[in-house]
Amino acid sequence: MDVIVRRIESYFTPEEKVSVDAFLEEVRTRLSLSRKHTTLMLEDHVEALRFYCRQGLRLEEGMSRLDPAQLSDFYQAERTDWYPLDHAAKIYPLSMSLKRMMVFRISGYLKDPVVPEILQMALTYTIKRFPYFATTLKSGFFWHYLDSTMRRYGVKPETKLPCAVMRVNAGASPALRVVYYHNRVSVEFFHILTDGTGASIFLRTLLREYLRLLGHHIPATDGVFDAAEPSEPQEWRDDFTIADRSRKAKGFMDKRALQLRGAIAFEQPSRVLHFNLSVEALRKKAKEKGITITGLLMGYLMLACKEAAGPAGKKQKIQIQMPVNMRKFYPSTTLRNFSMYCSIRMHPDSITTLDSILPEICRQMREGSRKENLDQTMHLSRRLVKLLRFVPLIIKRPIAYLIYGSLGDAVFTTTLSNIGSIPLPREMSPFVEKFDFVLGAPITNRACCAACSYGDRLVLTVTKNTANPCFENALYRLLTEAELKPYVEGSE
Repeated sequence: MDVIVRRIESYFTPEEKVSVDAFLEEVRTRLSLSRKHTTLMLEDHVEALRFYCRQGLRLEEGMSRLDPAQLSDFYQAERTDWYPLDHAAKIYPLSMSLKRMMVFRISGYLKDPVVPEILQMALTYTIKRFPYFATTLKSGFFWHYLDSTMRRYGVKPETKLPCAVMRVNAGASPALRVVYYHNRVSVEFFHILTDGTGASIFLRTLLREYLRLLGHHIPATDGVFDAAEPSEPQEWRDDFTIADRSRKAKGFMDKRALQLRGAIAFEQPSRVLHFNLSVEALRKKAKEKGITITGLLMGYLMLACKEAAGPAGKKQKIQIQMPVNMRKFYPSTTLRNFSMYCSIRMHPDSITTLDSILPEICRQMREGSRKENLDQTMHLSRRLVKLLRFVPLIIKRPIAYLIYGSLGDAVFTTTLSNIGSIPLPREMSPFVEKFDFVLGAPITNRACCAACSYGDRLVLTVTKNTANPCFENALYRLLTEAELKPYVEGSE
């Protein structure tokens, strides 16, 4: 607390200090955290007030924006809620010791540099709107679960590689992190918490709260929540349980796929590349070919994979995994995982030109993403969970390894996860430049791909597991030859 006193005396006049002391005392009454986290949160308020004053804002206005009532009782009342992992998430913590931690990132790029002091306060207010994310991973007797934690959630400058492993087993460590770099705000999630849909809503809500604290009025619309509102129970529901149970259980099992060339790098990911493309140009090209933008990207990836693949066996195929959002089939508002997967398979010998492979890609995408087929895979997932539900975790772990062996990325060549267009309230768009979506490095695959779009910019991100550049070089050439004018950013 001596640090806070010294800062107040350094930042404010004696008259202002009286007001600040009273303000912090009100903040303190809303905190029942450890001494460490209480001190950190008081420091956060002081630094935010200092920023406001340096910007010429009156102290009273700054304290109004940081009204302690916004904390409600989230950091005061003991939180005893716990959450079982959803059906899709149960496998993730069991496979962590296989040097695979399913972490992904979604980033928003602002048009001005990030103000860390205000971003910190925005996270403090936003996380309480998402209590399911304010948790830590625990080991139960039969399954892992998520336990509520009483702590301050901090933002940090970005210093690590994207999607770095999280220390989720260390005390009350969170399963998400918020980092910033220049004008970029990134939220990284351990996949046990959510999928791309929930992550997108959280990031957009965080950015709205950040802009509100900077004095901009933005309505909570277009998938952006109001951080001051309470959460809804259906947001934390495991909606795998509501899916159609009339289907046969099948899926998952598959043969090993052909992998790309290149030695696995020691440092993961070895490279992250963002291909910036025009949505309008992609839409025009896709319309010419009679396919969707995702199908068009799938075609270019299939051609790039053939060029970058190693020698093929007689039966080995190039297989691209494609997540499908199940919310389009069910009236779901869950923020938890609710996606299934299909795959597009082609033997290298049959991959010749874009026009020749697009009809087959279109057919496989249409068939693989049908609700009936995805329901069958989802039903199998539920059956596997039910089969293992009374097996102690210490015994279940090696069994999960065997299951994961058939589900792992060895049965795919790469992944294309496209979460589509990210909408924003009209009042928010002047402050946001773009978004991107990054998948963490896989184990076997040399590359995995993710995409999202905002306005006229689609960002296709390639996460590399090898320094061998043959895949991204082929992809860049294909997109350039198609006159799509890719602009590449990221690793050197």
